[in-house]
Amino acid sequence: MKENLSAELNRFKAVVETYGAREDAWPAADLPLMRKLLSSSDVARSLLRQEEKFDQLLQSDARPITAPSALLSRILEGAEDANRGSILKILWPFGSIWQPASGLLMAACIGVLLGLASPNILDYSDDLSLDEAAFSGGTMYDLEINNDNL
Repeated sequence: MKENLSAELNRFKAVVETYGAREDAWPAADLPLMRKLLSSSDVARSLLRQEEKFDQLLQSDARPITAPSALLSRILEGAEDANRGSILKILWPFGSIWQPASGLLMAACIGVLLGLASPNILDYSDDLSLDEAAFSGGTMYDLEINNDNL
């Protein structure tokens, strides 16, 4: 019996804390339990009085907030900045695009010039060059026998 009352009081407390002290705000499914506890339990009435005081406190401090005109002007300026503008500015928001583009172009030009100026940079004229005749064997063992330096 005591466990059942405790569970009912816990439900009463949860409903009052969630929906407030007004009976018309409570869920319809919980109304019979809530009314029964209010008529029979001092603890339930105490919880309801505490919630009524809390609701009154919330209502007394609920006054409209007025913003200073300086704050309003800063908010409006920020809203103008939020409008990004052109599609180029949306895709590249880091300022002017000519600086990174020119750096990339310069790096590409230097790479092409180095490639053209030194075509034989990777050419090795040692005896270790392998040609197709050396790979005529079918297995790796044949390759080792034909080329003793491997």
